[in-house]
Amino acid sequence: MVNNIKGGVISSLLLPLIHKIEIGQVHSLFKRGINIEFDDTHLFLSATTKPLSAFGINIAPNKLEDIKRYVKVGDLVVKKQHALVIYSESDIVAIHYDDLSVLDLSFPVVTCQKNAIQETMLYRVLEQSNLTEHIGLVMDDTTVEKIKQLTHLPKKDKHAQHALIDYFLGRGIGLTPSGDDLLMGYTMAVMAFSASSDWLGSLAYKVSENKTTYISIAYFHALLHDHLSENFVALVKLLDENNREMIDRVIKTIQNYGHTSGYDTLYGFWLGLTMVSKS
Repeated sequence: MVNNIKGGVISSLLLPLIHKIEIGQVHSLFKRGINIEFDDTHLFLSATTKPLSAFGINIAPNKLEDIKRYVKVGDLVVKKQHALVIYSESDIVAIHYDDLSVLDLSFPVVTCQKNAIQETMLYRVLEQSNLTEHIGLVMDDTTVEKIKQLTHLPKKDKHAQHALIDYFLGRGIGLTPSGDDLLMGYTMAVMAFSASSDWLGSLAYKVSENKTTYISIAYFHALLHDHLSENFVALVKLLDENNREMIDRVIKTIQNYGHTSGYDTLYGFWLGLTMVSKS
């Protein structure tokens, strides 16, 4: 018997990919959802009560909990032309594409100018948030020096940029190590102002070396294809926002993401904004 699931939301990044017939498997399960691995695609299945991942499909919370009760790591998943089908020992689940609403998670355009960054309410709130007290990186002398270098990014020096990325990439523990989250946030700031194509090229090159976790690499690939998770789309848009209540709400949502991942990303974003504002 097939358990047909209809309704939910899908990231715009996945639209060109879902109809490609492909065989994959359940990569990992945790509280917020299920990671599914394919050769050319990563997919995160979560609940509609949570922010949509850059490579996500969100379904009703009760449906997600039902699936999590009987699937396990390694279970077969097939992308068919009409549905994503998960095969477990006790059930078959088909999530139908035609019944999913599409959410545009492409990188947002902001009107804020570089010379006004430090005057934005978002920048001031982040600056006053004591982010370093909550991040997952150990702030030893070497890390402090590397962070200083990030705020004064060496332009046109690929060797120096590669060295910086090498230092942070994969540093820390978890599905997305703290150093990766910091680089994600930093790169979001760079991209928001088209500040350094050299940096994006260096990041793409180093990520291709597969020196960090599979999940982190999937997030980097999404970012380098101009897509962010829903909560980070909201964060970038805050550069043009003066509503303190809205800013606090988005930041709080991100801070609650993962153990330290939200704080790591926010800190990296602030560092990137600092660098861009000085460039």
